[in-house]
This record gives sequence, C-alpha cells and structure tokens, in this order.
Amino acid sequence: INAEYMGILQMKNLLTYLLLICIVWVLPQAGERQEQEIRRVSVEDDNGDPSKTIPEYVQAAGFLFEEHQAPTSDGYILTIWRIRKNLEQGHPVILQHGVLDAGFSFLLAGQRENLAMYLAKKGYDVWLGNNRGVTYSLGHKEYYFPYNPFSKYWDFTFHEMGMYDLPGVIDYVKNVTKQEKVSYIGHSQGATQFFVKATLDPEYINNNVASFIALGPAMFILDSVSELGNFLASWKIFDALYFIGIKYFWVLPERILRMTEGLCRRFPGIYNLLVPTIGGHTKKNHFDLRRWPTLCSKQPGGTSVKNLVHWMQLIRSGKFQMFDYGEKVNMIKYNQLTPIEYDVSRLKRLRIPKYIIVGTKDALLSERGVKKLMETLKTDPSDDSTQLLEVDDFMHLDYMWTRDAMGKIYPYISAFIKNSILPNVI
Repeated sequence: INAEYMGILQMKNLLTYLLLICIVWVLPQAGERQEQEIRRVSVEDDNGDPSKTIPEYVQAAGFLFEEHQAPTSDGYILTIWRIRKNLEQGHPVILQHGVLDAGFSFLLAGQRENLAMYLAKKGYDVWLGNNRGVTYSLGHKEYYFPYNPFSKYWDFTFHEMGMYDLPGVIDYVKNVTKQEKVSYIGHSQGATQFFVKATLDPEYINNNVASFIALGPAMFILDSVSELGNFLASWKIFDALYFIGIKYFWVLPERILRMTEGLCRRFPGIYNLLVPTIGGHTKKNHFDLRRWPTLCSKQPGGTSVKNLVHWMQLIRSGKFQMFDYGEKVNMIKYNQLTPIEYDVSRLKRLRIPKYIIVGTKDALLSERGVKKLMETLKTDPSDDSTQLLEVDDFMHLDYMWTRDAMGKIYPYISAFIKNSILPNVI
C-alpha cells in the first residue's frame, strides 16, 4: 500500500471521527453553562510541552527516559516507557492506562504533579505501558500495517490485553530489572485486564506481582451515569461501525495529533463539553485547562472498534463477560448461546495486597458496583488484604489528570507499595 493511499485512509478516518464527535459529544452539550472560565491558553501557560516529544518532556523534568519493545506470546510488540530519577535500582512499578488512552496519561498533570514522576522521585523504577492498538504501540511480527482496514491486527479486545499484553509487559520488565516481582497500577481498563488475567490464572499474579492498585476499576459497570457511555451503548454506535467493517477508532498518527493541539489551545472549553459526559460531573473542575493542549498533542491513544463494542456490551449487561459474537458464533467459540462470564470467584485466590481507589463522582462506578467488587475480592468481611480509598468529588479521569491527585491519592499509593515490598524496601 503506497504512501498516498495510506494518507487517504488516515484522512478518511479522521473526518469520520470528527463528525462522530460533533454529533455525539459537542452538539448535545453546546448549550450548557461552563463552570470554569473559558479562555485561550497561551504557549507560556504550558511551558511549550505540546511541542516536546515524550522523551523530551520527561528529560526536561530531570528524569531518565528509555523506550522498550515488549513482545507478547501472540505476536504483538508493545512500546513501553521507562522513567527513573537515576541509575539506582528501585522496585519496578508498571502503570497501565485505560481505554482510548495511552501511557502519557500518567505524565499529563505537569512535571511536578504527575504520578509517574512522583513515584520515580520516590526511587521506584517506573514503567508506562501502552496496550496493543495504541498510537505509540502498533507493532506486530506479522501484521505490519495496522492502518490497513482489512488487517487482522485489530481482532482484539481487553480480553487479549489481559491474556497477552499484561504478562508480556510484566515478564519483560522482570527480565530487564532482574526483580522477582513488580507492582502494578491499572486505571480503568488497565485494572480490567488485570482482573481478566487474575480470573484465568491467579497463580501467575501471585508469583509475579507484589501489589495491585486499581484506579477507577471498571469490572462491574452497574448503574452507570456516564452520559456518553450510555448513549453509545444504547444506540450501538460502535456495533454499527464494527458491522460495516471499521477496524479501529481514533488511532491517529502522531503528526495528526500535533495538529489537534492548536484547536485545543484556541478552544480549551472543549474539555468541559466532552470529558464530563464520559467520566462524570464534579462540583469543582479539578483539571487545569492549561494542560489541555498538551493532552491533545499526545492523546487519545485509540483502540480497536471490537474492543469498544466489548465495553458497550459490559455497560448494557452489567456483567463481566467475554465478547458476545451472537448466538451462532458463541456456540462455536463458547459452546453456549451467551458469552462466558469470567469466573470472578477465582479472584479470592489472590494472595497479594490490593488497593481499590474510586472517586465519588466517577460516572462508571456506582456504589452498588464498588460494593460488588469489594465483596468479590475479599475472602471474608474481615480480610484486610484488600483496601478501599474513596476520593471525594473525583471523576473517572481525575486520578491521573489533575493536580489534586498529588495530595489526595499519590502519597497513599507510594506508602501502599512500600508496605507491600517490606522488608526489601526500595
């Protein structure tokens, strides 16, 4: 496929996505009053971060940066980023992003306020994962051209991320660092893929993970109040895209991401039009709009349409289950008419400390869903190996994107990891 054809494909997909955004996100919210003053963000506001590459961004803050390629057992090649304060060997911590997101999400809040650099300052060896299908992580040993709309590359959901990506990254990090175990922090889908692997092979987790921290874990999506999520699920928007053969969503080349930075700089209020409809409405806008152009220049990361269909199925059913292919194909794949539900009872076999962090305004997490998750993880009501932290007025993306997380979440995360690896403290 020549470069001209590739450019046409990319532009066609970009126009499709922009039209969908306009119809689904912007128009329904256009008349709502904004809580935060809307103004143009100047270049001085964000230190020119949008123009920096991710290595430049990290190194400008005084940290060491390395890019690694981690292979999976099913042939995908994942790009992961290593961040350290110095060359001293610290305990490895993997940070895994959510759906349509990328590893940069853990760097967004600013050089003094993001989780990745906070942990690196504490002496941890920080690794940022990028799942298959993310703009920065499109490698495969066989399917070399993921932008090909007919490529088999895109035949995956979060199930494969749990089956293959998670152990691929963990095994790679262990091999490089020569450490017996890692700590794992997953946001939303990053936590979900952990649960997938833990239900299928709890002993792998016990043998390789020192502690698990979940930020806004989306496993039981019950009573969701996510306006956009519920709309997309109800109207089966992604199901329609999947049916007509569109393979991927919002997987934009880095050069196109850089083009969106100018739009977000000129209209920072787009944030208030879009993000709360996904993650939840808070009393206070915790996100610093000066970071919005930086976000737009590096993300979203994108994913497969099949993965988004899987997520919509979870919203509609309220069940933690495998992909629903329809009764005919389900019988072939699962030997039953309905998709198999993950055996969450196996999560009680985990012998590692677990820390569940949820925001009270997280649109994807209801009180009923969090209660069910905690009951699933705890062996009995007195089990203190699973702890819960509720963060007042935080929505689904505030755990990483906001400066407030520096005081409300990050010290607890660092202390939890430290306690889990005693007496071999970093």
